Amino acid sequence: GRGLRPVTREEDLAEAMRRCASEAASAFGDGRVYAEQLLTAARHVEVQLLGDGTGAVAVLGDRDCSLQRRRQKLVEIAPAAVSGTVRGRLAEAATALAESVRYRGLATAEFLVRDEEIAFLEVNPRLQVEHTVTEQVTGLDLVELGLRVADGATLDGLDLDARPRGVAVQARVNAEALQPDGTFLPGDGTLTRFQPPAGRGIRVDTAAYQG
Repeated sequence: GRGLRPVTREEDLAEAMRRCASEAASAFGDGRVYAEQLLTAARHVEVQLLGDGTGAVAVLGDRDCSLQRRRQKLVEIAPAAVSGTVRGRLAEAATALAESVRYRGLATAEFLVRDEEIAFLEVNPRLQVEHTVTEQVTGLDLVELGLRVADGATLDGLDLDARPRGVAVQARVNAEALQPDGTFLPGDGTLTRFQPPAGRGIRVDTAAYQG
């Protein structure tokens, strides 16, 4: 997301920190920032979690969201194409994070993966846009599960067979305008034609319509 600045030369660090601090202070009223290791040629992998508030946590699959532009996700693939060993370590780390706070509800733990190395990024304590690919390969309705847990259900009382069946891909379509310098900026206007894809196995989540 926003606020990330890669630094590969020590002499550039102070300026990068200054800019990040300025952006953080403007956006959040707190200019404190931190530096962390830059992992190059890494993939961005997410782990879908569900906790019931008792300390019990279930892993409901994982997703690869490495195809990005300006650090914004464009394509999601479930499940992530990682080794069984890496998948197990990701699930173990994500579960430990949620268990430690007796988490209740849906959450996504995000990691960088480079070969067999994993590095923690963040936890999003909410349902993410990307949850749809997990629903497609597991057959689980994550919205329903989140509501049932919020209503007091425990994991023991839910059917959580999350073994993936096949592969799902989510592609985001953004409303943008091409600028004279070749960059893209968010654009607006009227849709004169809107024809989303259709067919077996295709899911469309949108608020767009003609006119």
